[in-house]
Formats: sequence, C-alpha cells, structure tokens
Amino acid sequence: MSETIKGFCLHGKEKIYPNSGVSVTSNTSVVTMELPALKEGEILAKTLYTGICGSDNSAAIGKANFDWVQRPRIIGHEFSAEVLELGPGDHGDLKVGDLFAPLAMLGCRDEECPACSVAKWNLCASKEIIGFHRNGGFGQRVVLESDRVVPLMKGLTPQQGALVEPLSIITNALYNKCSIKPGDDVVVTGCGIIGLMSAEVARAAGARVAVTGLAHDRDIRLKKAEERGFITLEVSPDNTLASQLQNGIADANGIPFGTNGKVDLLIECSGVPQVLTEAISVVRPEGDICVIATYGAEVPINATHLTRTSLNMRGSMGSCRDDYMAAMKLMVTGVFPSEHYTDFYDFENITQAFEDSIKAKNMKAVVKMN
Repeated sequence: MSETIKGFCLHGKEKIYPNSGVSVTSNTSVVTMELPALKEGEILAKTLYTGICGSDNSAAIGKANFDWVQRPRIIGHEFSAEVLELGPGDHGDLKVGDLFAPLAMLGCRDEECPACSVAKWNLCASKEIIGFHRNGGFGQRVVLESDRVVPLMKGLTPQQGALVEPLSIITNALYNKCSIKPGDDVVVTGCGIIGLMSAEVARAAGARVAVTGLAHDRDIRLKKAEERGFITLEVSPDNTLASQLQNGIADANGIPFGTNGKVDLLIECSGVPQVLTEAISVVRPEGDICVIATYGAEVPINATHLTRTSLNMRGSMGSCRDDYMAAMKLMVTGVFPSEHYTDFYDFENITQAFEDSIKAKNMKAVVKMN
C-alpha cells in the first residue's frame, strides 16, 4: 500500500463494567489495516464519517448478547463513504466518487428466502452485518458489497450520512410496527440516540412524548431532550416510571400526561430487562409496546397481564432500503435535527470517543475518519 490505513479494532471479549476502574476500551485498539483484493461485486470506499452505535459499545465491553462477534474485527456499521474503486462485476449506475451510506444488513438474497424475497434483508436468518461479520466503517478504507450502497439523497451531508442507519431503524419501528395517532401520549424508555430519535419521530407523527433516563443522564442526554421540548423523567428503583405516572405528571403547559397512570405507547430503547418488565404495567388496554433494544439477559414478563389487557407488543429488527430513504428524507427536510444530537471527534481521538460514548458523556459520537 502507498499509504498507511488505520482502523479501530475489537480484539477481546472481557466483560468490562464502566465504573470498575478497568478501561472501557481495553478490548479495542487502533491498528494498521491490510486491505483485501476486491472480489466480484465488491467496491473499495473511503469512509468519511462513522457513528458509534450502542451495539459497538456493547461489543467493546463484552456484553453477552454480542459474544457472537468474531474477533479481531474492525467494527462500525453507521457511516458515510465515497466510492474509490469498483471491483469485478456489474455495479449498475454506481461510479467512482459517489457518496453513500451502506445498508448495515445484507441478506442471503436467495429468491426462496422469506425475507430476501420481499427485500427485507434485515429479517434474513443468514444476514451479514457490516462491522460484525466483515470489517466495517471504523476503518479509514472499507471493502463492501456494492449491493449495500444507498446513495446519499441530494442535500444530505456526509456528516448526516453517518446517522442514516440508526434513524432508519426508527423509521422502520415507528412507521411499520406502531400505530401512532395525533394526540397520543408516548413514553420512550432510554435517552441514548435511539431513544431520542424515537422521540423526535413520534412527535413528528403528532404525539406528546416523555423520555426517561437515569441520574447520570441528567446533565447531558436528558438535558438534550429537555432542550427539544420533551417531557423528561429521571427514573430509579425508588422512583419508577410507573409510580411517577400514577402520581401524575404534566407537560410544560400543565396539561396532564397519560390517563390514570397509563399511556398509549411505550417505545423501549434502554436494553434494561427490568424496564421492559415494567413496561406492560404503564400502557393502557389495547395500547402498544414497541421493543427496539436487545438484552443481555432473559426478560421476565407478566404474560397474564399482557393477555388480560390485550396489549400489542412488537419487536423491530434493523431496517431495509426503504427505511433508509425515509430516514434521509427526515433529515433533508429538517424533521430530524441531526446537528442537535451529534458530537464530532477526529480519528486520532477515536478511543476517547468510545470512552465518552460508553460512559454516556456525549449524545451521539461521530468520528471524522479521514
């Protein structure tokens, strides 16, 4: 190679607790990369901006639900990039210089596959996730299948391009799995970027939205939510969401939120088992629970209560190309204000970006890769 290409590599799976005194980035390091030769249908791209996902953080600190990720691995699946070279095969209209965001999930593409046959690669049992199954966007160069490429919509910046994938997860969940109506009262549990994206999209659909967080979220993530006009609720084992709703909360205009301690929809983004366990007690009969998070342990659910209240609980996994297009439209038109939620880091500070993200000291870390 004529230039030294670096990447941020996941190499260990030791379980790390953020406040234990052990460095939260000890399972990772910056490495010099070797680029493989391009195969049929592959391209070489220069990564521009890459976002740190909660799943990247979970893998970095060895959470059980990401044990399956093969190490060593250059992680990262939320990014924008520029096409540098086209490998052998047909790449359609794609050309050198095109800017794009990649589909994080690539299905088997077998016409007999129930998911791939309807273009929902995110639901394919054999899907491969860039950054987990093959090297991803925390490399300064990336080799990937051209089938993953989604060209950036006119008016979308490369900085915004790094947020297309996470926002597409929300457009899939809220537009396809939920039934939000104007006037609904919605609780979003968890105030990471997935939670606050959910809050923004739910409000855009006409809902009033409350966002929950913990004490350590007060000065950064809950503050960001409050600045955007959302109701913010700091929860703890001694001051639960259920108890606060029962005691009565109100919006900024003093109008009560919820009815008799119940809301229309709860969107679970925290990944904390106890939060999902509690969720079914705060949703009205025939209300909705949408689960976007994944969990490192089994989640106990009062199934009898679920039945007797006719609740609708639905999971939502990833996204597909249509969801990417919807996400880009939300940013281009200003419905989702990406600039309010983005914290930028240079590549030389990538380890600090991960440490800040794991410790919830930023909102959404995005790394300038080149």
